[in-house]
This record gives sequence, structure tokens and C-alpha cells, in this order.
Amino acid sequence: MSEEANNSDFSRSTWKGLLIDEAEVEIEFPTVSLAPADWIFANVWTLDAVGGVKPFPDYPFVRSLIDALSENRLLIVAKSRQMLATWTVAAYYLYRALHDEPGIYLFLSKGARDSKEMLKRLKIMVKNLPEDLSDQIKIKEEEAVFTNGSRILSLPATEFAPRMHSPAGVFWDEMAFTPDAEGIWASLKPAIDSGGTFAGISSPNGKDNIFYELYSDENNGIGKFRLHWQDHPLRDESWRVKAAKGLSQTRWQQEYEVDFKVMVNRVYDEFDPELHILTEPFDPKQVAGVIYRGLDFGYRHPYVVWVHQAFNGELTVFAEFEGEDKTIQQLGAAIQRIDAARGFGESMVRFTACDPAGAATSDKGISSVESLKELGIKCVHRNSRIMDGVDKVKSLLRDANGKVSLRFSPTVTQTIYHLQHYRWVKDTETPGKIDGHDHACDALRYLIVNLQVRHKVGWSGGKVVGVSEG
Repeated sequence: MSEEANNSDFSRSTWKGLLIDEAEVEIEFPTVSLAPADWIFANVWTLDAVGGVKPFPDYPFVRSLIDALSENRLLIVAKSRQMLATWTVAAYYLYRALHDEPGIYLFLSKGARDSKEMLKRLKIMVKNLPEDLSDQIKIKEEEAVFTNGSRILSLPATEFAPRMHSPAGVFWDEMAFTPDAEGIWASLKPAIDSGGTFAGISSPNGKDNIFYELYSDENNGIGKFRLHWQDHPLRDESWRVKAAKGLSQTRWQQEYEVDFKVMVNRVYDEFDPELHILTEPFDPKQVAGVIYRGLDFGYRHPYVVWVHQAFNGELTVFAEFEGEDKTIQQLGAAIQRIDAARGFGESMVRFTACDPAGAATSDKGISSVESLKELGIKCVHRNSRIMDGVDKVKSLLRDANGKVSLRFSPTVTQTIYHLQHYRWVKDTETPGKIDGHDHACDALRYLIVNLQVRHKVGWSGGKVVGVSEG
């Protein structure tokens, strides 16, 4: 192909008469209504990382994906990286916005930057349509508006986005990596159940998310489609060797082999649901030991975990509280309410370990720690390096000999979820403050750090022993 063909500023007119597959061809651009796949291959262009802007490739796997979108009102697509899946689904909904009855189509992405990138892709496709089609579409800041009354909105995925509209179709990109995906899916369901179409695509991100649940459930009435790199006609073993260079085996399995069993870059990769989640809810009143709490302050997202320590030192997280926009007084009231619901009070909790920053005096002249102490909640804190605490938690999850000393009641679903999604900052050994997963993990870490230096467990033979702080 000529050097010209690598220019990403090419338009469709530039491609007329180019040598393609070593043959001189004249590209036709029909504007009549065709079946979705034929219309896309005739009219839509993509931006290729190597070849620039170029006609949509008529690969068999792309045609099969378009057919699956046409045949399934609801479709979940599990894919390898770089398989044109996002381009294909976007092109399909572009076709529908032009040819179906006027409607609103939602493109949901995992964040604001991604939603803007999605709109850029749509803009490239619209810009390179035949003129009589591109004239029917105007690209605005967050949407494409059609003269026939249709609209395509590209938005960050939130619980509120679907509730504001009655979409004819929803396209959710990188579904398995979207924060609070379960809540978003719950808000989407009414629109989908009323007749709207849905396409969710993603590479895998473990099994503890709604994407995997929908994809793996054979009886939920949702169509399933798998895109593997070997489906691509231009990829072979030599391509695989080059693509895998520099990637860990875990990363390759997740991103290219469509493997749901792995989860990349987790801080607590020792965590295994089969080892660490109990089969039955845990009742601390039925086992001899001591109760503690771990607490992460924060008006926006305070987090509390309740932990039981048995006579042999084993720990069980059995209760949790995740707040939003809570004052210290409201946080204290929530703690006391959960205690009461479980049948114990502050006298039966040895201490609550918290963030040392909570001891700093606020602009109101009193620290968060002092505010909780005024409510009768015993607080302790200790300065420590983040990684020291992380290492302590990791060793309790599984030490060098394989011993497990930290488990979780199946009732603490949010804590388990956050623990599984807590990630390192890319290319560092620093846990990331991303998507709110750090609050639960910090609360647990504060407890473990204080627990190992302050007190040894003492029992008087009762089911639960409460000891005031010495």
C-alpha cells in the first residue's frame, strides 16, 4: 500500500482508485437502504492504528458480529483486545439511527474520557459517510443529532444515565471494567425490558461482576457472542508472539484469550472466594473471641468493617457499613445501629482502629476521633506505611506456608467486592485510589495494623469477651 494510505487524514474520495490487494478497483458508495452488514461495509469507515482512516473491513468475524446484533435483541460480547468490536457495534447503531424509526440510542462508557473517545469514533464514521448521509447528522458535544429525529448520546455509565431517557438501543462498552456496573444494570433493565435493544461488550475482568454473570448464564435469554483473536484473518502464531511480548501470562490470558478465571493487577491477588468466603453467614455470638472494628473516615465515603478474632487468632469480617455523604455524628449513629441489630453494644467491642488522619483537629475545633469518642466509641490509631499494612493483610489472607487466617462472611458483599477490585497504580507498587475500592481496604488495613501491636486476645470463657481499652 502507498505511503499515502497511511495518512489518518484520508477521506473516502482519497481511496478511490487506490491499489487494494494489488488490484486496481473503483469503490462504489451506495446510499440506498441495505441490510446492516452490507450497509456498513459499503458506507462506514474506521480509523486503523496502522492504515489510518479506511473502509470498514469485510472480515467474516465482523459480519458474524453484525448478524448477532441483528438477530438478538439483547447481546453480550466477550472479546479479545483489538477486534473491531467497539467500532462494529457503534456502526450498527449508526445504521439503526438512520434506518429505523426515530429513537434515542445510548452509548455508555466506563468514564468521561472514554465517552469522549467514543464520540470521536462516531465523528470519524459520520465524517466519512457519503455526503447525502453525513448531511443528515450533526455531531455535538455529547451526542449525534439526526434530521429524522434520532439521537445518539455518548455518556459515562452511571445509574442516572438510563433513567433520564427511554432508549431504543443501548451500547455499553468495556462493561466488565465499569464502576458500579451492577447498579447501572439495575437501572437499565426497565428500559431494556420494555423493548429496547442492548449490546454489552468487554474483555474479561474476572468473575465477580455483572458482565460475567450475564455472559455465563445460559438461561437468561440473552444472546452470547465470543470474539477471539484467532478469528481475525490477519492474525497467526507469529502475530501472537509479537503481541504477547512484554505481557505477563495473566495479562495475556485476560486480554487476548478471553479468560474469565484471571484478574490482572489486583493488590490482594491472594484472595480466593473458595478459600476466603464462608459458606454460611457468620454469627460472632456463637464463637468465642473478641470483636473489633476498622474504620476509614471521610464525609463522602466512610467505611466500617466489623471483625471477629477467634481464640486461635483467625479473623472473620462479619459486618460492614459503606456510607455516602455522612457526618461524623451520622456515622456514629450508623455504627451503633448495626451493633444493636446484631445484639451487642460498645462494651463488647475492644476497639475501633481508624485512620490516624482522623485525629487532626477540624475547623470546628474537634477531631473526628474525639467526636466518635464523645459518642462512646473507643478509637485507636497508629501511623504506619501503607505497604506495611498491605503486606500484613496479604499474609493473613495466605502466608508463605499457605495458611489462611482471614475470612469473610458471605454477607459482607461490598467488602468482598472492593477487596477483589483493589488495584495497583499501573507500573508502581502503590495501591490506587480508584473507583472507591480503597475505603473498605483501608478500613481493614487500619484494623490489622493496630491489632498486631496493641493487644493480645484474652478470654474469660464467654462466647464474646468485651474488654475496654487499657
